[in-house]
Amino acid sequence: MNPAVPVSERGGDPALDELQYAVVDVETTGGSASRGHRVTEVAAYRIDRSGTFLDEVRSLVDPDRPIPRSVSRLTGITNAMVADAPRFAEVTPGLQRVMANAVFVAHNAAFDQSFIREELRRADLAGAAGRTLCTVRMARRLVPEIRSNSLDALIHFFGVPCEARHRAWADARATVDVFLELLDRAESSDLRTWSELETFLARRKERPRRSALPRSMDWPEWA
Repeated sequence: MNPAVPVSERGGDPALDELQYAVVDVETTGGSASRGHRVTEVAAYRIDRSGTFLDEVRSLVDPDRPIPRSVSRLTGITNAMVADAPRFAEVTPGLQRVMANAVFVAHNAAFDQSFIREELRRADLAGAAGRTLCTVRMARRLVPEIRSNSLDALIHFFGVPCEARHRAWADARATVDVFLELLDRAESSDLRTWSELETFLARRKERPRRSALPRSMDWPEWA
């Protein structure tokens, strides 16, 4: 194989270091977009494989509904903070620019994507379909030595700083560093193209043999 010819030109399977990535995080009024909860803050950082920042968007968002006190206690985002913030439709042009033709990356990506899709639907805008990577899914396969795949666990494991946990701009920034560590592990396992990584992630993880000894039940924490 000629290394001078990009993988993407040798058969449509891009190398991981040829792709650009949009690392995204949203904070919301609650846990389900389908139940009417809305985005209160969004952040997206566009990076290349080396970790160079190419573009970004970060903004509080007026959710057009009250933020529950329990959510404000978790995120630090209050109704007063979003009172004069732009609505999601006003943030959309910058978000679409950052995400255009990039791999969508998030921690528990299905959650963030569900809110972004719903907000785009409300604005009568279509979301572009494209490649997606979930750092929870990646961590399950690439970091077998830790029992939790939560963002807190990965931040601690990789020694990643996070200035303001549960703020979109800080969580997305921490996810960038976690994601780059996960890509390093993928490449150390000789996973260098998109299809190689996808095939690896799609394989079922081997279950450990059952023990006759009682053990406590571990509940995953995604956030």
